[in-house]
Amino acid sequence: MKTLFASAAAALAILAPVPQASAGGLGKPDLLGEIVLPTGLKLGGIEFGGISGLDYDAANELFYAISDDRSEKAPARFYVLKLAIDDKGVHGLDVVSSTPLLDAAGKPFATKDVDPEAIRFNAATGTFYWSSEGDLGGKPAVRESRTDGTLVREFSLPEAYLPNADKTRGVRNNLAFEAMTISADGKTLLVGTENALVQDGDKATLQAGSRSRILALDITNGEVMGEYAYETGPIFAKATQDPFWNDNGLSEFIGLGDGELVTVERSFALGVGNQINLFRASLAGAADVRDAASIAGATVTPLAKEQVLKLDEGDFGLDIDNIEAISWGPEVGGRRTLVIVSDNNFNPKQFTQFVVFQLDDATN
Repeated sequence: MKTLFASAAAALAILAPVPQASAGGLGKPDLLGEIVLPTGLKLGGIEFGGISGLDYDAANELFYAISDDRSEKAPARFYVLKLAIDDKGVHGLDVVSSTPLLDAAGKPFATKDVDPEAIRFNAATGTFYWSSEGDLGGKPAVRESRTDGTLVREFSLPEAYLPNADKTRGVRNNLAFEAMTISADGKTLLVGTENALVQDGDKATLQAGSRSRILALDITNGEVMGEYAYETGPIFAKATQDPFWNDNGLSEFIGLGDGELVTVERSFALGVGNQINLFRASLAGAADVRDAASIAGATVTPLAKEQVLKLDEGDFGLDIDNIEAISWGPEVGGRRTLVIVSDNNFNPKQFTQFVVFQLDDATN
């Protein structure tokens, strides 16, 4: 299927004032534009939304996007997209195709037996990696699939991530593998949990962050190469509306090279809105905790991180939503681009938002 969406706000958005932000070595960010799609939009009879992961195929100038629909509205699926971007803004979005994700038997996943979250395309193999936060039993997964949706393999995960019967171990429901990237040398797949494993500590609160884990997997043989702690920040604000829901977590990251990542922490408070924080984080010096059944209370050196951008409601003239995806995009006007995307949760009060920034090369 192919549908073109135009951006009515893009021209105004690129003229909006830029809030202060630390470059942190990434270079100064300038808003290039945005595309906003309403919740409820259907393509070929299937609702579009739930975009939780995005990655760029530079050779073909396409993006891969994954929906976190748990096979409830339609079979779990990924999209191929094309964004119309130039130095004057973001002008449109083509949904090139929608393809179901298939299980080991070659069938679409059963309802609620998968929760897709992150996706990364491997140009060297022509396949992509993707994560699931949990099946019907709460077990997370990291998989490799072909671009026709068929499964190549499922990675074996350490026991620490697998929920046990009494729920004293493993990932928390809906706080598992939200983040994924491929190392610069193409040899390692990194996946990160949104908040701490049950045995590692608490979820993020207003007073303290949460100790997430990042798992490094050898792309060739699937072996664990290391595990590292990542400390999220606390929740940014109290909720002001019933049922007073608020949270903060590691919602995505992307490789920056030389053992560095750009991480995304998405915080929300009902009645207040969203706050999105981007950090430059480094694996250098972080403790390898791969042999630790629990890191609760342990003295562990986490990834060092430095804030590079904070997005509050209204910054850059944006009504910022639930940002769960990040990808490098094409070079535009001699500057690289960074694309962030919101997951609308298929909620009529939310929307799907593609926001594109241009970045100066901080080394120049």
